[in-house]
This record gives sequence, structure tokens and C-alpha cells, in this order.
Amino acid sequence: MGALLAHASEVSQEQAEAMPWKGVASLEDTLTHIITAERYWLANWRGEERPHFDWPESIAEVAAHWMALQAETREFLASLEDDNLGRMLELRQPIGGGRETLAAGIMHVLLHAAQHRAEAAVLLSDFGRSPGELDYIDFLEHREAMLSRA
Repeated sequence: MGALLAHASEVSQEQAEAMPWKGVASLEDTLTHIITAERYWLANWRGEERPHFDWPESIAEVAAHWMALQAETREFLASLEDDNLGRMLELRQPIGGGRETLAAGIMHVLLHAAQHRAEAAVLLSDFGRSPGELDYIDFLEHREAMLSRA
């Protein structure tokens, strides 16, 4: 998401808000949707009520929300023990009243975000700001390079 946000910060506000074609959200709305969904799921994993979310008005605000959310998510994940992953969740609205395991909820968030990151990458590419490779293996290689420099 960091690469997407970095490239998204290079587009104009008009481009960020543009609806490129029927049925597709704007770049800003797509990135905000990822964060909104992840915030909902994190609250659910913690057993909290659905949080209030002030819709960002710029890519810079989206990035600020994402940075804060990543810190909270990392803290939550670091607190987990292996046996926590089988814990059943009570899914709250708007998802529905179903039950699923914490592990399935985490997997859903990962796959959901991957879909919308791909959509955002297409929009950025259309604006001449391709974020480049977004594959997980590329993330691991980039992370390894960063760690080896530290």
C-alpha cells in the first residue's frame, strides 16, 4: 500500500477524485475503502463496535489514516498466540451476522485489499503513475533489501 500511496500523492486532486469509468470508484475512494474495511475488521477482531471514520478529503489524509491503522494492526497481530487464530468472530454489520474464525477474517482482509490495490494500480497506471510490481514476493525482496541496509 505504501507504493500506491506514494504514487497516488503525485496525481492531482482532480485525478484522485475522478470516476474513470462507470462502476469504478475514484482512486481516492478506492484507497479509502481499503482503509475503512481494514478498520472495521480490526475492531471486529478486537471485539469492539464498528468505529466512526471521518472520510479523508485528500490522498495525504488517506496516507495518514493508513499509517495509524498499520501501527494498530501490527500491535494487535503481535499480541496473538497461535491458538487465537481459531477463535470464532461474530461478524457485525455491514458484513452480516455470520460467524467465522479470526484466521479466515485475516485472510479475507489480505485478499480484499489485494483486489482493491490492483484496481488502484490500474487507475494510477492510467494517470501515468504506475506503482510497479505489487506482488508479495517483490514486497519480501524489497523488505530484505531494506533490512540488509540497516
